Amino acid sequence: MVFKKFNELSKDELDKIINKHYNHWSQYSPTMDYENTKNKFENIYAKNESIPFGIAMLENEEIIGFLVFKPHCLEKYPEYTPWISDVMIFDDFRGQGYGTKLVNEALNILKSLGYEKAYLWTDKAPEFYEKIGFTYEHEVEKNEGGYGRLYSKSTK
Repeated sequence: MVFKKFNELSKDELDKIINKHYNHWSQYSPTMDYENTKNKFENIYAKNESIPFGIAMLENEEIIGFLVFKPHCLEKYPEYTPWISDVMIFDDFRGQGYGTKLVNEALNILKSLGYEKAYLWTDKAPEFYEKIGFTYEHEVEKNEGGYGRLYSKSTK
């Protein structure tokens, strides 16, 4: 298993990630725009050497999953940083421990960058994050409306 920054991926690999992200999340966010998503992934998450940037997890040269690091995620909560965001394991690989490995790698990367704590929010997978040791902080308002749950975890 290898982890690569988005800027180390081929165009086809990054396109696969963009399409998976958009096709999955646009069903929950009707205002989501494909061109905006593509622009963020290609020109922000695949260009930066520091946060914000994305990583992909690959095994045998096949993408298993990905996530994005962001300095800020929810507009109403600028005091929390950094964020682990857009976590996704491709359907064929779910339920096999890859999500835990991907998030643990994210925590290791954040630790290497000098961060002591990481934040994320979810309204779809709170049980997963609780199972892997994240602590529930409080309910948060999502940028597009509605509510989710804020979690944190030490990188130590």
